[in-house]
Formats: sequence, C-alpha cells, structure tokens
Amino acid sequence: MTDQQIGPWYKQPWLWFILAPLIATVLYSTVYITASIVTNDGVVLEEYTKKAKAFHKDNRLNEAARKLGLSGTLRFDTMTSDINAELISAKGEPLPEQLQLTIGHPTKASLDINVLLHQLKPGHYAGELKNTLQGNKKLIISPINNEWQLIHEAEPPYDQIPFTFGNQ
Repeated sequence: MTDQQIGPWYKQPWLWFILAPLIATVLYSTVYITASIVTNDGVVLEEYTKKAKAFHKDNRLNEAARKLGLSGTLRFDTMTSDINAELISAKGEPLPEQLQLTIGHPTKASLDINVLLHQLKPGHYAGELKNTLQGNKKLIISPINNEWQLIHEAEPPYDQIPFTFGNQ
C-alpha cells in the first residue's frame, strides 16, 4: 500500500476504536473524582469521633441533660404548623428562654430543619414549622448555647402525637 491509500493516523478507525474507551474512562473518572471532592456527605447529627478504625459516640451532652434531670414532650400540629414543647427539670434547674429543635434527616444533612422554640411560660415552648415532615426523623432539643441535648428517634405520623424525651 502507498501513503495515499492509508491516510493520516487520526483518520484510522481502529485507532479510535481502541482510544474511545480509554478517553471515556478518563472523562468519567475526572467527573467522579471532582464530585467526591466537592460534595460533602454531612450525615451524622450526633457527636462521633474516629479513633483508629473505631467510632466513638460522645455522650457528654446527653449526660449533661440527664444530670440536670431534664425530660419533656414535643407535639407537632400539621394543620396550624405549630410545634409545642414542654420541658421539665426534675432537679429544679432554671430552663432556657429559647430552645433549638433540630429535625434531622437520616441520610442528608441538607434536608435538616432547625426551628427556634420560644418560651411562652416556664417549661412551655412554641415554634413554627414551615416544612412538612415525611419519613423517619431524629429530633434533637438543645439550648442555644448547646450545653445539653435531648434526642428522640421519630417515625410518622407526626400530627398530635407526643414524642417523649429524657426520663419520663
């Protein structure tokens, strides 16, 4: 064969047949590596630390609530979007003016909902929920300064069912 019949290297079909999977692999791996570096899972709501190959849960905030003798109930009213909470300190400790309610999604931190609960009278708090709740949630009540926390795993339905926190 002569040079006129073969043509330039980049016009050879077998070359592109061999290079196409390699080029596609480089492109896909670049996209996936970029996505894994840029995105953040942010799944864990509670305090965990990793030591070697084990994960250790930090219970200091839960233990602080237990030492204060804190317990309470939480109710959602989906018709009016109200949240009502009652908090009791068995040891007579003063209760905060405001509470932070975190309604945590089990797998996506971007779907967590934070609601500020204001004290109506001692031990009684109210707030407004702007979203509808679907699926299992982790309910975390804590003061604004995050000195302690009460946690409850909640399942639907959420309407008018009291969720109990602490030692009641």
